[in-house]
Amino acid sequence: MSNFNIGDKVVCVDDKFPPDIGKLYDALPVKDVTYVVRDIRLGINLTLEGDVSVLLIGLVNPKADSKANLERGFRADRFRPLEEMQEESRNAVEETKEILQPLEV
Repeated sequence: MSNFNIGDKVVCVDDKFPPDIGKLYDALPVKDVTYVVRDIRLGINLTLEGDVSVLLIGLVNPKADSKANLERGFRADRFRPLEEMQEESRNAVEETKEILQPLEV
């Protein structure tokens, strides 16, 4: 379903939402902010059914007007695991250090 588990820390990597999304949501994730996953399920995208949807601690939204009547979530692909982001950051720092090291003569 997704690479996340309930309780995982995730970082928002995509906070570009359609302009009128505020009519459906009360709270939206912000890029580069860390969140904790509180639920994972199949969601209904505005254009496609079956996307993996996550709910986040601290962001609570209205329920969708559907038979399931579930709280609106966010596509899982808008997030990456915090550990993965931290590893990429460490690698970038190491690469920068290597580039900036003075040449030994």
